[in-house]
Amino acid sequence: MAIIKAIKRAIIIIVFAAAATSLSAQDITPEESTSGEDENPSETTPTGPPIVPTNPADGSVRLGVGGIAPTFDLGRRFRLSTSLTGGYDDNVNNTPTGSPSWFASPSTVFTYQFGNPRLAMDLIAGAGITYYFAHPGGRDFDPNVYLSLSLAYKASERLTFDVSVFAAYQAQPDVTSALSANRRLGNFFRSRDNISAHYRWTPRFSTVTSYTFSALKYQNSIASSNDRLENQLSEHVRYLLFPTTTATAGYRIGITDYQTTGHNPISQTLTAGLDQTFGPHLIGIFDGGVQFRSGQTSPYIAAGLRYSFTSANVIWTNHYSIEESGTGAGSGRETFRTNLLLNYRVTARISANLAVSYQHGTGAQGADIGFNGGGAGGAENVFDISPGVRYAITPSLAVNAGYSHTELDRGSTSAIASQLLSYTRNRYFAGLTFTF
Repeated sequence: MAIIKAIKRAIIIIVFAAAATSLSAQDITPEESTSGEDENPSETTPTGPPIVPTNPADGSVRLGVGGIAPTFDLGRRFRLSTSLTGGYDDNVNNTPTGSPSWFASPSTVFTYQFGNPRLAMDLIAGAGITYYFAHPGGRDFDPNVYLSLSLAYKASERLTFDVSVFAAYQAQPDVTSALSANRRLGNFFRSRDNISAHYRWTPRFSTVTSYTFSALKYQNSIASSNDRLENQLSEHVRYLLFPTTTATAGYRIGITDYQTTGHNPISQTLTAGLDQTFGPHLIGIFDGGVQFRSGQTSPYIAAGLRYSFTSANVIWTNHYSIEESGTGAGSGRETFRTNLLLNYRVTARISANLAVSYQHGTGAQGADIGFNGGGAGGAENVFDISPGVRYAITPSLAVNAGYSHTELDRGSTSAIASQLLSYTRNRYFAGLTFTF
């Protein structure tokens, strides 16, 4: 029932966002500049909704890697693509001893972009499966269905509403995000939805009021201690110091509801930072402060860079805070995460991509073997790297190949617990993509 309630709430937010598209018929004149004193363009930061970054092997979304907000005055753009990827996975189930299999992964992705002077929207929806020929551990296939929507609406010259919706049903763990275990715990549903209002009081001063809802629900009852709902309210103030520099300060409060244990930690965060535009292609953000979570105190740091150019696109995000430990009875865990995404066009036909993620978590853990952060306590390190290359045979048909390596190391004080949790995984894959 909990997963049904979570899905219903995500659907309500999706419907709200979709209904707002009807406002696009109200054309207005773009806002005029006020002698360079408008709010810094870096309002669109590298930590925005994750719309594009996916794993090329199976198409699953890397939620922890930032995306790009929708663009006004873009017009309408549609794209439908189908892919067939195959390869070899030497550890399908992420076990210490390995569970190898050849696999095939067909998938379909639909993208829609719209932008006029008042309304901008990016939508991506994907569906596919990964079929394992050797059926390791009885696993026949992994589902991968997701939807990501980002919408911005200018209600007036001063007021802008932003809506972002993400929902997915999958089996592949996402090591880039706290909204997923680091190990396979069966199929799961997750959602992260945000509604915010940005009001510009003066040409230099503005506020951003936001509400964020997140849900994580595992289909396997053994993993149910990971199931949780998160509600978060935040208020940020922004002041334009210079044409390319904006000072920020914020307060955030969040309540986490563990569905099976009734554990309800409360987290509060105070931050101050800067948004900086270094040039027409490079922007960066930095937020630092302190976080309080049900008796725990930790520094809070969030920093990111985004570089966009004709032939290259780089997104780099870093985050240090208290995250959920992954067990309903466990305390929070201080965690450092860094995610790097690079796309580079080598020639008109050849492009290369690289995704790197690293996570280091410390602190008290639950005692349940098999859960994210479970075991006898201690540190946990996760490293993931995925290089790849793409060759465009025609404007519609492309071939891609790549490699992915994931490693989880549990620095447990118990050697046995460490052996039961640690694993390495390698995937080799190649495939074809046809775009309509």
